[in-house]
Amino acid sequence: MKHLIYIFAGLICCLITLPQVGASPLENKKQRFRITVLNTGGEPQQGIILKVAGYSSEYISDEQGLIDFEQSIDNNYVRTANFYFPTDKNRTIKSLRLDEAAQDTIIRIDRPEDLARFKQSGKTLLVNGVLKEGGKPIPQAEISIQGTGKRTFSNAQGEFSIEADYSHLIMIRAERMENKYLDIESFLQNPNQPLEIRMTKKGADRVYHVVEKMPEYPGGMKAFFNYIRRKAHTTELAEKTQKEGAVMIQFIVEKDGSITSPSIVRGLDARLDTAALDAIIVMPDWIPAQEHGVNVRCKYSVPVPFKKPKPAPPVAPKPTPEIKKDSIAIPSVPADSLAQDTVLQVIPMPSADSLMTDTLATDTTLVVSTDSTSVQKETVAPLSTSEATEVKPKKRNFLVRFFRWLFGIKDKENTPAESKEEKTSEVVPEGAIQKEE
Repeated sequence: MKHLIYIFAGLICCLITLPQVGASPLENKKQRFRITVLNTGGEPQQGIILKVAGYSSEYISDEQGLIDFEQSIDNNYVRTANFYFPTDKNRTIKSLRLDEAAQDTIIRIDRPEDLARFKQSGKTLLVNGVLKEGGKPIPQAEISIQGTGKRTFSNAQGEFSIEADYSHLIMIRAERMENKYLDIESFLQNPNQPLEIRMTKKGADRVYHVVEKMPEYPGGMKAFFNYIRRKAHTTELAEKTQKEGAVMIQFIVEKDGSITSPSIVRGLDARLDTAALDAIIVMPDWIPAQEHGVNVRCKYSVPVPFKKPKPAPPVAPKPTPEIKKDSIAIPSVPADSLAQDTVLQVIPMPSADSLMTDTLATDTTLVVSTDSTSVQKETVAPLSTSEATEVKPKKRNFLVRFFRWLFGIKDKENTPAESKEEKTSEVVPEGAIQKEE
């Protein structure tokens, strides 16, 4: 029994010490990327913004056009890096798969001012390519620069070189193959390597109109219309021609996603039709259509809209505040108050010797006019002591005095009590103060 117990304990220890079978390392790991952004002329592009799909972080190219960053990579999922101009962070100008091949790479991005400068200068560059169909090279294919008369032919390995510019398309013709149209930007994405161009046989397969999975532009239709606005200059041409509408273009999306046989189904104007068709001819490969899980050729139609820019709303000027000369408000005076003057009587406070007669030497009366422009000061003379105690009789008319003298009538003398009553009955003028004995 003990032996069984020892054997069982030994098995448990072995199971504990053995490494776990099937344990996988961490799926996500940090990987460093060094992406250099140049224009097709080889000049560094500073300020280009890179965003990784699914992340909010932004990385900006420096003076050398270098974007150096680290990103978590999942072996089961490939991340995509999108590039934007600093003036428009909502429109993707280019995308790049963040795989091992992109760890140290160079991409070409041209600003609108770069393309305008290249076109005006008439600068030409030597471009290299190789033609293949199903992995086999295509010899004796004709490569020409439209509108210039320049042409060349591919060798036995399908390789060719030709001088191209920024203003004309590159057309490729091969026997029993669909024509191919490219621009110089396609060749300059990787200037150190010849561009591999896949050709498609004419009528080799059936062309579908409706399939289980329709073809799709990389990034969806929003990215497609962003490409059309940038490549065909739809807003500028609509404003220049004063015409708005949509040019309907039809083409075939091949099994490998390339675009062939583009044609105008519904036109709008010669200049607008040409710009729309040129943009469709050189647009990037699409995600091909699928029927029962197999890539098939599919005919597809897209509108190329031309719309004039909306006028900016007028900015109303800010009203200038008026500055009045008289910033102090003058209170209005009621009309009825002008009918009379206001009299203010100032009576001095009695002092300690208020019983003295000299305290009533003067009375001050302030007469204030209603228009507040003048102040009158009236001084009322005081009554003397004798005048306050003794009232003189009024002088009579000389006729009255004559008749009184003639008839012997004499004036009666007032007694002190009568004099006091007379003084009490006298009316004291307003504003005067009488001192009592």
